[in-house]
Amino acid sequence: MEKERKQNDVRTHGKQIFVYFPLSPSSASSTIYGAVKPNGNDNNCMNVYVVSFEENAKHQFEPLGTWNTDDLPSDDSSSCWIQLVKESHYAKIKSVIIGGVYVPPSCVTLILYDETFLQSEILEKSEDWKNSKCLCQLGSFLRLKNNVTVDRHKVPNEKVEDSIFNHSKVVLQLRQRALQWKAWRRSSPDLGSTNLLWMMVMDLVLGFCFVKMFHSLGGTTEVLEKFLKSVKLIADYLQLLIEWLMGVPVGLKLNRPLSTVLGKFFLYHLYLWKTYIDIIRPIVSTVIFISSTVGLIGLSFQMALLSDLITMASLHCYCFYVYATRLYGITLSGLRSTFRMFGGRKWNPLRSRIDSGEFSWDQLCVGMFIFSSLLLLLPTLLVYYIVFLALRLCVLLLQGTLKRFIWIINSIPCYSLLLWILGSPSLAGDVLFEVIPGRDSTLKLVWIKLPLVESMIRSLNPSSPKYPHVNWSQRLNEMVSGDLIYPL
Repeated sequence: MEKERKQNDVRTHGKQIFVYFPLSPSSASSTIYGAVKPNGNDNNCMNVYVVSFEENAKHQFEPLGTWNTDDLPSDDSSSCWIQLVKESHYAKIKSVIIGGVYVPPSCVTLILYDETFLQSEILEKSEDWKNSKCLCQLGSFLRLKNNVTVDRHKVPNEKVEDSIFNHSKVVLQLRQRALQWKAWRRSSPDLGSTNLLWMMVMDLVLGFCFVKMFHSLGGTTEVLEKFLKSVKLIADYLQLLIEWLMGVPVGLKLNRPLSTVLGKFFLYHLYLWKTYIDIIRPIVSTVIFISSTVGLIGLSFQMALLSDLITMASLHCYCFYVYATRLYGITLSGLRSTFRMFGGRKWNPLRSRIDSGEFSWDQLCVGMFIFSSLLLLLPTLLVYYIVFLALRLCVLLLQGTLKRFIWIINSIPCYSLLLWILGSPSLAGDVLFEVIPGRDSTLKLVWIKLPLVESMIRSLNPSSPKYPHVNWSQRLNEMVSGDLIYPL
């Protein structure tokens, strides 16, 4: 019998015991409950999780020992019995019995964990947390004790379907807000749904403030007059710009007949635009009046409406840009085709490649005439293209800024931002083991507060639209090659 006990003692001493105990116990003295699990990566390690001090936890966990008492196990079949006492504000292991054998202190490591880190819903996104089996088991036992289910109804990640009506930012925002409201109604109370609710409330508050500022500027009539005055002022400056291009801009000697034709063409369209402004005056008045009411829905709708108004007010600039881009693109295409002709090559549209070709002397003469004509007209077309491209980029920059402001309003987790400022453990992003000074084989498991940007990225609203990234290399290639640039 003594020999068998020594063999069990040797087997037990060869194991390393890790005891997970709360940093702030909920009871001054009681029986402790939890679970004993072997370490999946090392058979010589055993994890003991202490998660409860209440009697009603018997049906969920097994008794593991005592806290600040000297009670002995009532059942001799207990596989683990640990006695812990309080010393210098921290728990300390008094004795550990595994299978009826006392385990020496050198084989036991006490890990004091902060139970508040479980409140965090972004901790599971940490790679260190995912790769640690013992921490995942500890989290599952704590959730079991608190009756927190893992399969909660998260905020669904739904996106707005593509539609021709999405070209209007107001319609797009209405559809996006409808999806967000539907997602919030179907989700259970958690960090994601709270962020979504706070986002919609903050949007309403900011929209109400914007409406108050709108009325402080004079209301619909005053804003309409300022808007139409600004549009006509832009048209007047654009007329002066076109007349300047018809002359000798910055000392450049352009092709005068072509410059005159293009200038008169654009001036005629500008005249049509001024007439168009007078016609749509009642429509703009109605739109601005509606905007004061739509603003009560949220600031994002005001920005979406402002983006649509900019699109309406800059329609003439867009037309000028399209005309200049098409002329510039056709000129470049003609130059490339005729230049390939001189090398005995041609573009095969059926196979989308360049093949060799044979050309007669008459064809080469016509090609030389076309190439020379296009090359001489290119500087004039290039000047007009650069000017209207710059105007187009200014409009796109303004609309792109509004689009990103709308994305920020729809995506920023306001509630998480407040929790981060207050230092709440609900926004714990990672855990860290700290050594307690003056204590051998005792560690402290605490949560880490992540930087603001990383915390916001981890807790972004799941139902928010995708961030509008810009492929700058593609945009630059479109500018050089004469392709149309669509909204950023």
